[in-house]
Amino acid sequence: MNNRTYPPIVVVDENDREIGSAPLDEVLEKGLYHRIVSVFVRDEHERILLQLRGPHVKIFPNCWDPAAGGHVDMGNSYEQTALMEAKEELGLRDISLKLLGTHRSNTPEGDRIINEFERAYLVQITHDTPLKPQPEEISALRWFDPAELKREVAANPSKFTSGLLYGLRQYFPSIGL
Repeated sequence: MNNRTYPPIVVVDENDREIGSAPLDEVLEKGLYHRIVSVFVRDEHERILLQLRGPHVKIFPNCWDPAAGGHVDMGNSYEQTALMEAKEELGLRDISLKLLGTHRSNTPEGDRIINEFERAYLVQITHDTPLKPQPEEISALRWFDPAELKREVAANPSKFTSGLLYGLRQYFPSIGL
């Protein structure tokens, strides 16, 4: 397991109002509502960049996920977190975020339920933009064209995080998942 120390994250009520903070382990153990961000990245060919989560991450190891994302730490906003995660996980700087939306999810994972509010953003880059994946969290980065992504999800849905699948269905209906 990853021994990385995480700062306290924002804890919210069922309406996404801040009510405090707690360490990530406590939030997950108690099923507390918290905030996360997802950063979807597209190129000029309409491909979507996904990250393969590392084998040692706490949640959904070895699964495909949006290109960047993470928990909102105490003192940060959704947008600040999205910008920070894009920089830390992909090496992207000076980017423009387009808000896609926010949704509440209650995802079973093992013997617990992960309760969170997820805010999704879109970043548009060119296919040749230099990327620097964060090796502690990301095993691989891969561009998927829409048809290929649809085939991969149909063949191996368990290899994709539930948050990614929701985001693709909600924000990219042209893929046809």
